[in-house]
Amino acid sequence: MRSGRMNFRTVPMGEKEARRVASFRGETDLIQSIFAPLARGYEGAFGLVDDAALLTPAPGEEIVLTADMLVAGVHFLANASPADAAYKALAVNISDLVAKGADPEIYLLTLALPGKPDRAWLGGFADGLADAQAAFGCLLAGGDTVSTPGPLCISITALGRIPEGKIVKRSGARPGDRVYVTGTIGDAVAGLKWLRAGDEKPQSFLTCDGAGYLGSRYWRPRPNRALAPILRDHASGAMDISDGLAGDFEKLCKASRCGGSISAGRVPLSGAAKSLLRAGFVSLEELLCGGDDYEVLAAIAPGKTGSFEKALQGAGCQATDIGEILTEHDVLILGLDGAPLDLSHAAYDHFQ
Repeated sequence: MRSGRMNFRTVPMGEKEARRVASFRGETDLIQSIFAPLARGYEGAFGLVDDAALLTPAPGEEIVLTADMLVAGVHFLANASPADAAYKALAVNISDLVAKGADPEIYLLTLALPGKPDRAWLGGFADGLADAQAAFGCLLAGGDTVSTPGPLCISITALGRIPEGKIVKRSGARPGDRVYVTGTIGDAVAGLKWLRAGDEKPQSFLTCDGAGYLGSRYWRPRPNRALAPILRDHASGAMDISDGLAGDFEKLCKASRCGGSISAGRVPLSGAAKSLLRAGFVSLEELLCGGDDYEVLAAIAPGKTGSFEKALQGAGCQATDIGEILTEHDVLILGLDGAPLDLSHAAYDHFQ
C-alpha cells in the first residue's frame, strides 16, 4: 500500500459489508478494495494510488509524529479478532499524540501479513480501523502491505497538528507541579489477566459487565482527543501511560530532571479492578505497573490546577490529582500506608 485538512467521515455500513466480500487479485486490488475507503475524505492521500501522500501545515502550525508497532503474541493476544487488533494499533498511536497536545489528523499503516491474505480477516481489520477513525477523528493516508513468514505485525505512524511552540514534552515538569492522571489505571492489565485465566478464573469475583468492561479496556483503549487542547494550555509536561503508571512516572521525572511522589491510595481504580484487587486476583503492583492503560500523566503548575480541572469538567474528561513533582531526584510510589513501595518491575520493558 502506498502512502498523505481533512473532512472527517465515518465509513457507512454498506462499505463495511462490501469489504468483507470484496475480491482482489494482488496487492493493488487489495489496497483499493480494503483500504482505499478508509482514506476517502483526505485529498492528500490521492486515493492511495500514488507513491506518497501530502500534508501541508497551516501557517502557525507544527506537525507532531509518532509511531508504534504491535506484534501478535507480544502486544496483543495472538487470537485477537482482526477488528480489535486494528483498533488497538491506531488507538495506541493516538494516545501519544493526545498526550503531546496534538490534534490527530492522519496515519500511515504498514501491515505484515502471515500467509495469503484472507478477505474476511482483512474486512474485519478494516472495520476496526474504521471504528477507531470514527472515535479519534483521523483518516488513513497510506503505508505499505507485505507478506511475512513470521507473526502478524501492525505498524502505524500517526500525525497530528498543533499550534507552533505548544507541544507538551515529558521534560517540562517542574518542582511544585501537581501530578494528575486521567481515567482509571490498571484496567487493561486486569482484563488481560482475566482473559488469560480462561476456565480457571473465579467467576464469582467479577460480574459479566465487569469482565466485559475490563476486556474492552484491554482491546480498545480510549485516548480522548478532547484532552489535547486542555493539555497544551495547562500542562508543564505530560506523557501517555503505556508501560505502567509507576515506570512512566519515573520516566517523566527523569526527563524533567526532577523527583516526585505519587500516592497509590489516590490512584483512580475502576469498580471492576477494585473487585479483583480485593479478591487477590490481581495485586496493587500489577495495577500500578502492568501497562496498556493509554491514559495521560500530566504535571500541572499549582496556579493552573483550578482552570485545568474546570476545563476537564467542561470537556467531560476525568483526571485525578495523585501526587507532586519534587526538587529531589528520588521518585517514590507511596503505598496505602504512606511508606514507599518496593516494586520489582515498575514498567514493562521489551528487553528485560
